[in-house]
Amino acid sequence: MRDSTRSLGLGTGEGLHMGWGAFSAGALAVLAYVAQMVIGLDMATWLFWVITGVGSVATVATVWLASRRVTTANEAAKAATKNQRRAFEDVLVPLASNLGQIVSSSTKAERTALQQQTKQAIVSLTASLIGPQDVRACFLEQVPGTPLGQREVKCRNSLWSGRNVAPVTTFREADLRGKELLKLLDDGTSTFVGNVDQLPAALKPDSDSYKTYIACSVKVGDESFGVLAVDGLRPGDLHQDDVTMVGVFARMLGVALAVKK
Repeated sequence: MRDSTRSLGLGTGEGLHMGWGAFSAGALAVLAYVAQMVIGLDMATWLFWVITGVGSVATVATVWLASRRVTTANEAAKAATKNQRRAFEDVLVPLASNLGQIVSSSTKAERTALQQQTKQAIVSLTASLIGPQDVRACFLEQVPGTPLGQREVKCRNSLWSGRNVAPVTTFREADLRGKELLKLLDDGTSTFVGNVDQLPAALKPDSDSYKTYIACSVKVGDESFGVLAVDGLRPGDLHQDDVTMVGVFARMLGVALAVKK
């Protein structure tokens, strides 16, 4: 991950040089401005210099504070980058370990238990790492054995996490919303809806329990497992950039569920 200071085009030397340059330019600018304001006015010499001096000090202080804000922002960005990297390490290391155990498990019962743990872990991580604190994530599993045209995806075994309101648990292919969701699953794609109020009436949620959502297919090769979904209470809680991370979790879940040896 690139250093945030470099991404702003400010190396240590450049930032210092920029700060002193702005500092000097600001002081000279205010001197010129104040001089224009007071030239020609009938006032004592000492008053002229007091006005000029006060103006200079005020501008220098303003420039200095602005410089401090830039420095503080850079430090905050660096700290955020470190925290984000640490968070992803905390997430990926256990998941990678769990995947290894699934692959090396000797019995179906052990593998099934580990796969169930992975489902819950990924749903919880999606809810905690994507968007604000009150988002909600769930894994909608494809119900096995249902014929084409009557298929369902369902949130089973309470596989949801986030705010304390349960999501819609079943989507049926016979309904337009379910049909769209199952098409997404068949195609192995993802979707982001920034504001559900802008959807056609037939595709809008049945309630106001969420206003934005991301849905990513959980599919490996020709085998479909379900849809990993995350939703937020307000437009703007989720963004197009979040689709990539939800997609990463969906792919990891697909790999875990695809192991059947």
